[in-house]
Amino acid sequence: MGFLGFFTNKKEQEDDTLQEIEIKVDFSNFDLISEYIYEKSGIIDLEKRALVFTRLKQFAQDSRVRTTIEFLNKMKNDESFYQKVMNIVTVNETYFFREHHELEWLVDYVKNSRGKVSILSLPSSSGEETYSILMMLDIAGVDLSRVDINGYDINSEAVNDAQNGYYNTHSLHKLEDKVRDKYLLKTSTNLYQISKKFRDKSRFIQKNIFELKDEENKYDIVLSRNMFIYFDTKKRTQAVNVIVNLLKNDGIYIKGHADHIEPHAGLENIKFGIYKKKSF
Repeated sequence: MGFLGFFTNKKEQEDDTLQEIEIKVDFSNFDLISEYIYEKSGIIDLEKRALVFTRLKQFAQDSRVRTTIEFLNKMKNDESFYQKVMNIVTVNETYFFREHHELEWLVDYVKNSRGKVSILSLPSSSGEETYSILMMLDIAGVDLSRVDINGYDINSEAVNDAQNGYYNTHSLHKLEDKVRDKYLLKTSTNLYQISKKFRDKSRFIQKNIFELKDEENKYDIVLSRNMFIYFDTKKRTQAVNVIVNLLKNDGIYIKGHADHIEPHAGLENIKFGIYKKKSF
């Protein structure tokens, strides 16, 4: 090795060492991150979810963020960074026709209604609930031109997936083959895509429930199923207030089987998991 080669290799080794130091992450006070995410989204106990912690730490390394404080400040000041964090910490485990008894009740309710009906799925995840409702309404002979349906979700990747409407066999495992074949097209990658008429009918938007206090849209039906399991009493109370505000008078709120909601003066329980907004 020549004289110059010795110093070149030494410099490369030093650069590699510096790079390694730069991406070493100190998450010793991770509770600061957990508390900020809780205040913004209501999600609790992140520090107890080892997989999420590992993914966030890896994301910090990939982003060249070295400390909890730096990570926290970046979440507060960089909207794109914060959204990527939320995409990591939120869970999107769902499938078509999930908890279908309440959906069957919804179909009967819409079928017996007059005029247009507006429906909101919150959170909408990757769109399975929204598309399930449209399938079931279509099967029941409901004129879909009188149905408006939106989906809100905090996870931007889930919103994008819902808009594109591609699904694997796990998402479809509750569907009969004849229903699947009628409403979804198998692709060359062994995924299934929801029919274009349903994709065009649905509108998916990235939104946080706790930022909907002044939402102008009012709905006849709001479904918020299996979201409250991630909230404590304080956030459940806030979330129910938001949902009541999103409903028209006499509007319907449908919760998930695992959800516990706080009592609300504006809601009347009319069936297991189904509530009606009182008119005052």
